[in-house]
Amino acid sequence: MNAYLEKLKAYVENHPIQFDDDCDFPALDSLYWHYAECHNMSNEKTKQASANLSACLSDLSRKDTDRVFCLVGALCAEHERIAFLAGLQLGAQLMLELQQEVAE
Repeated sequence: MNAYLEKLKAYVENHPIQFDDDCDFPALDSLYWHYAECHNMSNEKTKQASANLSACLSDLSRKDTDRVFCLVGALCAEHERIAFLAGLQLGAQLMLELQQEVAE
C-alpha cells in the first residue's frame, strides 16, 4: 500500500489537480486517471470485443477504422470514469450509513 501511495503522491505532484468549472469532481477525477494509468483495464472480454469491432470495420479504410476506434475508446473511457467515480461515491455513502447505524 505504501508503494501505491508513493506513486499517487508522485502522480499528483506531476499532474496537479485542476479545480476548474469543467470538472465536477476534480480530486476524484484525478484519482481515477491515476488509477487508470497504473492498472490494466483490459481482460479477455474486452480483447474479444475489440477484435469483434475490428472485424466489423474491416471494410473501412485504415484511417476511418482508426477514427471509429478513437471514438469508441473515448466513449468507453468516459463510461469507465463515470462508473469509477460512482463506485467511490457509493462506497463513501455506504460508510456513512454504516457509521450512522453503529452510532444509533
